[in-house]
Amino acid sequence: MDPVLKSLIWKEWQERKWTFLVCLLWILTGVIYVVCYESITGCRTAAARYSTICLVYSIFMSVFLAMRVSLSEVTNETLAFSRSLPVPLSRIAAVKLGVGLCSLLVPILLGALILMLPLAGGMLEQVPGRANANASGADIVTIPGVEATLRTSLSAGIAVGLLLKLTCISLVQTGALFLLLCVAGARRRSEVTLGLLGTVIACVWFILLPLRAFFGPHFHFLHEWGGSIFPQSLVVFFTYSSENATWNDLYLANRVWLPLLLNLLLQAGLIIWFLRRYGTQNSVSVPGRFQFWKTPPLFSLISMPLPRPVFSLIWINVRQSVPLALAGLFLAGFLVLMETGGNLFDSRNSWEVFRHHLPGSMHMLGLLWATVVGAGVIGAELAPGLGHFWRSRPISVRSWFWLKYLIGLLAVLIVLDGTTIYVSWDTLFMSAEEKMRYSPSSILSWSYVVCVPLMHAMLYSLAVLGVCWWKKPVRGAVVAAVVFFMSSLLMESIPGVSNYDPFYVYNNLVQAERKGVFDLSLHHFPVVFGLIAGITLGAALLAFRKLQRLEF
Repeated sequence: MDPVLKSLIWKEWQERKWTFLVCLLWILTGVIYVVCYESITGCRTAAARYSTICLVYSIFMSVFLAMRVSLSEVTNETLAFSRSLPVPLSRIAAVKLGVGLCSLLVPILLGALILMLPLAGGMLEQVPGRANANASGADIVTIPGVEATLRTSLSAGIAVGLLLKLTCISLVQTGALFLLLCVAGARRRSEVTLGLLGTVIACVWFILLPLRAFFGPHFHFLHEWGGSIFPQSLVVFFTYSSENATWNDLYLANRVWLPLLLNLLLQAGLIIWFLRRYGTQNSVSVPGRFQFWKTPPLFSLISMPLPRPVFSLIWINVRQSVPLALAGLFLAGFLVLMETGGNLFDSRNSWEVFRHHLPGSMHMLGLLWATVVGAGVIGAELAPGLGHFWRSRPISVRSWFWLKYLIGLLAVLIVLDGTTIYVSWDTLFMSAEEKMRYSPSSILSWSYVVCVPLMHAMLYSLAVLGVCWWKKPVRGAVVAAVVFFMSSLLMESIPGVSNYDPFYVYNNLVQAERKGVFDLSLHHFPVVFGLIAGITLGAALLAFRKLQRLEF
């Protein structure tokens, strides 16, 4: 091997080895969860469950790795040194991209190889996917009170083949998202900018997952070949839950391998594009360049004299946090549009269909977006320049932090949860027959009103703590989300401990409410959500203490 290439690979590996370890730990935790949970509950959805874990993994880690691959030298101010080396920048970029892809994709492949062993040995089972998008997943698990002929499990060889196919889809879609984010970040000047932009792109990428179900088979070309552009749409996942278990069903495309091959060709184009763009961004912006098409920030046109500094602080924080929260609300609405598909337009009252499905989308998307708001409102002003500026103002650190924290928290709770509850309020008073038309987790319930805002507040506080701890917004948001979801997976995979998983408690409350029983003393709610409230407050206090000791 060329000594120069060997040195570049070694350098890049030293920078990425801890990220690779986190990726591997995430996937191995997911494999342990799949084996334990499937063995205990007998849901027979091992391959589908592993693929959903890989999907969530790709959304988070692709953003973080793309940020480091495309902008680490800009952040560390080593790009000028790299340009002075007798090595083309394109070669350096190729090594960074290759090591980044390996760090991201190798854990997925290793996890699939490990999971093949219990599948091939018959310890775990997998049922075939549904025949169409409108089928039901009630024939996978025996549900009390529901009569259905259960699907026959696949043979060991076919189950392993299905896992391989789903793993290939996961690898391709993860690589495509990562490369797209790298290209988007090649000419950015800040990791924070790419982090926020990447989060939006990743959310839209996730929202496009049910693309085939949205268009349906009557759009034959898009239904069969849309996966060549959006490979994540080649398999659509459906989640169901009962009092005893949660399981996943899948709707797999008829054509898989050729769309994946076409997408790999598109990825080759993205690689070439990235190699040409890497290191070519301007270090400073050019005044007046391309300014004619840019719109002013939200609320920037509203100007008013404010009598006291505290009111100015409140107004600045509102201008920063509310637009971030509104972006999350828009993405949740777009997710409803993709989930309901053509039913939204075929219905006589499309607004009713939309608002009844909005809580189900906001439940999970709000967890992610709460971390975005938490990282966004705190992180940008902890940079050295602004950090020195705020320390030089006659404003106490206490006032600055708590105003910023509370206004951001109110933005999450009012814009995301408050708007969702308001537009879906009459769902709470629908008859039992009307509620049966919807999935229990997709419509508004009293359990949602009590539980979900508390979980969103906890993720927001954890993101604020992560940002204050590392002074890096994207790292703080990713660590907060990863810790929460990995803890939930571990709890759900341990018998007895799974009863204290927040999602498990929430789903049980929803199921009981569907039967006409709403009692917050049941299903360990006081213990679990009391702990969540304590974590929320404790993370905020710890973030404040850390902020007082920061040096800029």
